Amino acid sequence: MLGLAACATTQDAPPRAALRSLAEMPRFQLEGRLQVRDGERSAVVGVDWQHAIEQDVWFFTGPLGQGLASIESQAGRARMTLSDGSRVEADTAAELAERVLGISAPFAELPRWVTARVREGAEVRQLDALGRPRQVIDRGWTIDYTEYTGEAPDDLPRKLDVHRGDTRLRLIVDSWNP
Repeated sequence: MLGLAACATTQDAPPRAALRSLAEMPRFQLEGRLQVRDGERSAVVGVDWQHAIEQDVWFFTGPLGQGLASIESQAGRARMTLSDGSRVEADTAAELAERVLGISAPFAELPRWVTARVREGAEVRQLDALGRPRQVIDRGWTIDYTEYTGEAPDDLPRKLDVHRGDTRLRLIVDSWNP
């Protein structure tokens, strides 16, 4: 499948009208693997993410499936629970990640980015032959969609790379439950 994606033609600087118009997904669940790099620091974790408009829940696991941490985020409140039971709270998941992990992560934008829903005002740099985003610049972050789950125009991303400066998030989605 990766070979097919690599053969797809891309368009440079596409007109906004060429981009498929998809509504934001109000709910989804995904399971996959996440690599986070920030300068010299790097971590790879399993992730189970349940997204709803009113709440996001992320559960992170280590290489052997052991629970490392969970993050619950609602409007005005985010809480991380570590494997030892200790908890840290903040106003947002992004603030929590900055405080606990020392990384700047675009948690508020991730629901749109992982589902390839481009917000108004984002710069679409490339589309694939089906009108799906290949590269988007949004709020200073570059989002590269390197693989989709299939060949239909509304298939969800399977692999994406989100980066800005030294911070890089790579997500491989093993399963979607939209």
